[in-house]
Amino acid sequence: MIKKTMSVREMGALLGLKKVDSYWLVHKNYFKTVLVAGKMRVLVDSFEEWYAGQFHYKKIDGTKPGQKYAYTMSVHEASAIIGVSDGVMYDLIKRYPIKAEIINNRTQIYIDSFEEWYATQDKYRKVTPEGGTKDV
Repeated sequence: MIKKTMSVREMGALLGLKKVDSYWLVHKNYFKTVLVAGKMRVLVDSFEEWYAGQFHYKKIDGTKPGQKYAYTMSVHEASAIIGVSDGVMYDLIKRYPIKAEIINNRTQIYIDSFEEWYATQDKYRKVTPEGGTKDV
């Protein structure tokens, strides 16, 4: 049988939070809750939907947050790909047709837009994990 609710403590444990922080998330109405026998419980579906749409909190099991926006990447991730600072990446977003959107107070770059821009320019090269560049 699949659980439909979890306690606030269980939800906090999933995120590695203490009691106060867990109840703070509940107080902010990020997900739906119900009272069962006088105890507050978080609806699992509501929690998972919230988790997929945010980037700040991370589950301790390693599940990546923000899966709802998997078609985007952060400015930091994009800048790491081409080996520039975040500030330079913000300038590139302003100067070139790289489509970006603010999601949960974070600028997220559309991956397909970044790849299209990358294919049309010849100044920046993708950086390998070892620190060198690679021609694509």
